[in-house]
Amino acid sequence: MSKHHSYELSEHPEVQWALDLLKPDPTHESSMLSKYSPEIALMLSGFAIPSFTNIYNNKPFYAGIQRHIMFVAGGYVLSQFVKKLVDNYQAERDTKLRDYIIRHPELFPEPGNALFFILN
Repeated sequence: MSKHHSYELSEHPEVQWALDLLKPDPTHESSMLSKYSPEIALMLSGFAIPSFTNIYNNKPFYAGIQRHIMFVAGGYVLSQFVKKLVDNYQAERDTKLRDYIIRHPELFPEPGNALFFILN
């Protein structure tokens, strides 16, 4: 849970089903790719930028290895910042949705049991 919605207060039990949809699934585990994709992408681009600069300047791609190390480290730091920014954005969005549902329960009637038939 994030800092924005650590507990649930609802004065409207008729919209509890909608609020339950916004709660994170405790059994969900993200894949390795989705967990570490910002780090991988930004660290690889941190290695690629000095390499392409060296190639453009007719130097060996590995010349100035300290620049490669600094850019990879900078890519890691930037990836942590981006992940935190995305998490805070998603938590704030969920908080606004939750607040809207609580303030306007008349817009969220509980769905009935609909049965759909496939017509041939």
